[in-house]
Amino acid sequence: MSAAAPRRAVALRLARVCAAAVMLAGCAASTSTSPSFPVVPGVSDVDLRWKPRQGMRLVQRVKTDVEMSGSLTGPVPSKDRKQHITLTRTVEVPSVGDDYYDMRFIQDGWVVPATVRFSRAWEQQGVRFDNPALSAQDQALVDGMVRRLAQPFEQAAPLFGRWRVGETKPFAIRFTGLPDTSGSGTGAMTFRRVVTIDGRRAAEFDWRGTTEFLFTGEPGRGMPGRMTITGMEWRDLDTGVALRGTAKAEAEFTRQGRPTRVEYETVEALDLAASTL
Repeated sequence: MSAAAPRRAVALRLARVCAAAVMLAGCAASTSTSPSFPVVPGVSDVDLRWKPRQGMRLVQRVKTDVEMSGSLTGPVPSKDRKQHITLTRTVEVPSVGDDYYDMRFIQDGWVVPATVRFSRAWEQQGVRFDNPALSAQDQALVDGMVRRLAQPFEQAAPLFGRWRVGETKPFAIRFTGLPDTSGSGTGAMTFRRVVTIDGRRAAEFDWRGTTEFLFTGEPGRGMPGRMTITGMEWRDLDTGVALRGTAKAEAEFTRQGRPTRVEYETVEALDLAASTL
């Protein structure tokens, strides 16, 4: 393997860590392009609840820009150092019980072949594979993928409950489920107002968080990093579903005293016409 190969692998892994951290935060970030929506007057507090329903289908359109710079990006092709990515992420709720709900995931038309079950307390209770005869290796791959896709729902739990306008609450960011990477972070979110989006009332939040992470696998073993994430998110008051979000993260890690940076920005919007609430 050439000397450039591990450097390229580390830089690309950092880009993936940025993407996952923003997703795991379960929210999105305040940027100059964040939209504004009509304010609903006279609202001083809300009781925001997640209300999954059997047959619910959530179709999110996601646009992402990633740009890397610094010491490790020299061998990285231009197409990898600066990327514009679009994808469609779909979540389906096939069943709901008194103390649980199930979820399935589709990304860009590919159905993840498993169902994850959550308790009403936002705890994952297990993954059921469509094909129980999968090899142990394939089961591990599918299990890791579905758990990573499910984690934003766990991380969104602090959004729910009773809020007063202007109230701020803390939240935690966890890097569980990311291969060869460990870390965690903290942040604070603030409820700003109630607005209307396409005729639906939504609670508007903004937040900021900081994370520390460490590459535990090769290449890059023992390399530390730090990331700041800021955010806004709009949650439907009737269902708790995320209607809109914009996200921005800035990450930096050092190797032998030389920094490498990744800037990550994403915009998500629920496609109401394609969704079933």
